[in-house]
Amino acid sequence: MTVLDLTDEQAVARFRDFVRRDPRGRVTQDPLWGELKANWGHVYVYHEDETGAIDATMGLLTVEAVPGKLLAYCPKGPIADLTNIDLVKELIQEGLAALPDNVFLVRMDPEIDYDADLDAAYRQAGFKTRNVAVENMHGTIQPRKNVVLFYDGRGEGAQPIQTADDLMKHFKRDYRNQIRRALKDGVTVTADTSLDSMQAFFQTYEMMAAAQGITHRPFAYFERMQALWDGADDFRIFLAHFEGQVIAAGIGFAYGDKIWYMYAGSDRRYAKHYAPYLVQWYMLNWGLELGKVAYDFGGVGAFDKEDGLYRFKHGFAYHDPAVTYIGELDWVLDPAAYQTYLQQFS
Repeated sequence: MTVLDLTDEQAVARFRDFVRRDPRGRVTQDPLWGELKANWGHVYVYHEDETGAIDATMGLLTVEAVPGKLLAYCPKGPIADLTNIDLVKELIQEGLAALPDNVFLVRMDPEIDYDADLDAAYRQAGFKTRNVAVENMHGTIQPRKNVVLFYDGRGEGAQPIQTADDLMKHFKRDYRNQIRRALKDGVTVTADTSLDSMQAFFQTYEMMAAAQGITHRPFAYFERMQALWDGADDFRIFLAHFEGQVIAAGIGFAYGDKIWYMYAGSDRRYAKHYAPYLVQWYMLNWGLELGKVAYDFGGVGAFDKEDGLYRFKHGFAYHDPAVTYIGELDWVLDPAAYQTYLQQFS
């Protein structure tokens, strides 16, 4: 077990290559993610197999979550065999040895399906788990319920998706019509990693947040994101254009075996042109071209048409099985601070 030396460019490149290429890899475990989270500390550890190749990694981001105490958060990780709980505990202990003494909690929320037996095994090993008892979408840091399209054809009535025609047929009929309507109306989509595109994205993102009455991240966050991944093959900003205006946008990352649709924005004044549907069409085709297994639309509050997020996302993936992740696996070092922290989610 080794702590990554962030000043060693070759070691960091090797670590990043594993995170990007391993099927379980997620952008939130890339050291660049730690740089993006400018107000968080970060430590990365890895394990090597008998040949010296990296076979497990853990990125821990730290922030003061209760007065005088640090949360060490492993977002969507670790990247490891999660059934090997002894290995996971070794990663945790190696990370803790490199962190300040005032860490009260190591929290992991790996993207693996909920399994009652595995959940019980973690609890038996001394972890606190937060999943089925947490009903609120925002009761965990990351939503447990996600809409996911599987290119390999899962779910009743699904077929493997190998071509753009296969992909189009996978959607609900009205979604196919809305994509075609956007094209007929003259909506076009571009994709790149430029600062200009990020600025255009942010305008639609800000509009959407205002229309929905929700808070949003500042532009400085997205500006850092663009600078960190500028020119990268695994990052794209998609923009829908209509009559000289950017009217919808989406940001995606391609790590491991899937595309993660992370942020979006739209201008409701142009809703009749269905630009968000066309953005999804281009983003989903990106995943198809890259040979990904899955496209993750992100979290929903419930697998129910009453949930607005689900209602939009499900039409693209209505053949696909619902995905419910295992939730949060907590290694608690200070029970009193932990209870104080949990009050924020109640």
